[in-house]
Amino acid sequence: MRSFTVITVHPAFIAAYARFGALSAAAAKAVASVEAIDLRDFAVDRHGSVDAPPYGGGDGMVLRPEPLQAAIASLPQKPVVILTSPAGRPWTQREAEAMAADERPVAFICGRFAGVDQRFIDASVDAEFSCGDVVLTGGELPALMMIDSVLRLLPGVLGHGDSAVNDSFAAGCQGGLEYPLYTRPAEFLGRKVPEVLLSGDHGKISAWRQEQAMLRTTRLRPDLLVPKHRKD
Repeated sequence: MRSFTVITVHPAFIAAYARFGALSAAAAKAVASVEAIDLRDFAVDRHGSVDAPPYGGGDGMVLRPEPLQAAIASLPQKPVVILTSPAGRPWTQREAEAMAADERPVAFICGRFAGVDQRFIDASVDAEFSCGDVVLTGGELPALMMIDSVLRLLPGVLGHGDSAVNDSFAAGCQGGLEYPLYTRPAEFLGRKVPEVLLSGDHGKISAWRQEQAMLRTTRLRPDLLVPKHRKD
C-alpha cells in the first residue's frame, strides 16, 4: 500500500479532507494511506515552538530545521521529501503520473509563516513544487492537491478505470483539455445536446469528442498544443 505523510502544524486540516473523495476511497480500498503528523510533537521546547525569527531581521517567522528533521526521522521508512513552496517548479499532470508510478513513500512538508530554514531544505528536501504563481498562508492545500492528483491515478481509486485516462492533460486527451460533457435533460434553457451524442454511433462520437477537445484546447490553452515539425 502506498504511503503519503503530511507534516504540518495543522493536522486537523489534512484529517478533515481525508474523509472525502480520492483520499477516502484510497484508504477504504487499501490502495494508499494518508497520514498527518503534527510538527508541534517535535517542538524544541515545552511551549510547542517550531519557528523563530529570521537571522538578519525581517518580517514573519521561519520554521526551524530541528523539528522538521525530527519529524522526517520518525517515519518508519525513508521517504521522498517534498516541500510545497512558491519557489518550486509547477506541479503538473506529468508530475502526478511520475509519482503515481513511483512506489516509494512520500512525505510532504507544509510551509508556514515566512518560510522554511534553508539548511533543512538543502539537507533533506528532494524536490520543491508549487501549485501556481500565488502565495498561500500554508502548504496544506498544495499538498492535498498533489496527493489527490496522484491517488486518482492509482488502480481502483476512481469508479471507472478510464476516468483518469480521459481527463484533461492525460494521455486520452493527448495532453490537452477534455471534450465538453452533456447529460440529462436533452434540452436546457433552449440549448440542445449535440445530435451526434444521441446517435449511438460510437465511431462518430469518438471523432466528435477528439475534434471538440482540440478546439477547446486551441481556444483556452494553446500553450498545451505540441508544434508539429515541418518536413522540408
